[in-house]
Amino acid sequence: MKKLLILYYHEVVKKGEGAAYQKIEEEKFEEQMRYLQENGYTTLFFSQLDKPLPEKPIIISFDDGFLSVYEKAAPIMRKYGVKGNVYLPTAYIGNDEKFMTWDMVKALQTNKDFEMQAHTHNHVDIRTLSKEDMTEEIQKSQEKFAAELGYLPNAICLPFGTYDRKSLRLLKRSGKYKYVLGSFYGMVRKRKLQKGGLLPRIGVSNTDSMEVFEKKLKGKLNWKGKLQRLRLWLASIRKQRVTKYEY
Repeated sequence: MKKLLILYYHEVVKKGEGAAYQKIEEEKFEEQMRYLQENGYTTLFFSQLDKPLPEKPIIISFDDGFLSVYEKAAPIMRKYGVKGNVYLPTAYIGNDEKFMTWDMVKALQTNKDFEMQAHTHNHVDIRTLSKEDMTEEIQKSQEKFAAELGYLPNAICLPFGTYDRKSLRLLKRSGKYKYVLGSFYGMVRKRKLQKGGLLPRIGVSNTDSMEVFEKKLKGKLNWKGKLQRLRLWLASIRKQRVTKYEY
């Protein structure tokens, strides 16, 4: 049975500037994109997930919409025919020099290399939001997408990968997103895609060797997903929250 894998990155940087999963060096990133091309992976947009899955389906995605996606990642991905998805915290796009401008975002879409999805408006830990605050975050994000890009996203990536039952319930009741992206290892079966809801995804680290990268692609490290979800559950019970977005 075909399963979808969702990988995520943050920034692509020069050699020597890599730092764990937040920043991956250009050479390593290119080696990974070349591997995907040479080994028959088919990269997808979230808007394509209502169709039958191709062989070796995979989503390549980026959190936050950093400038390096436009300047460094996109040229490499274009070289190998790899599609990308970017989760945009709309308050930061065009308002901070570390992030892309809306013109850059539009240019990526014009080339049909990338698709944009939601990441809240202010990049907040959704566990901290009241019903009213959640509604406001969603509304502001939706308004920016409509005004700047002319469409509404069908997926939202949860900032910091955090959630609890209450926040997921509020998101579901909003009816705005079919797919909700956490930050725990796993692959997605077609039945889950049809149903929608919370999906797993796997972060790629600058310290990953190609052997580790291949294991992630093949699902050999998915056992970590249960531990990641357990840690998140314990943190929620202890009322631990992320109060500041540092980038």
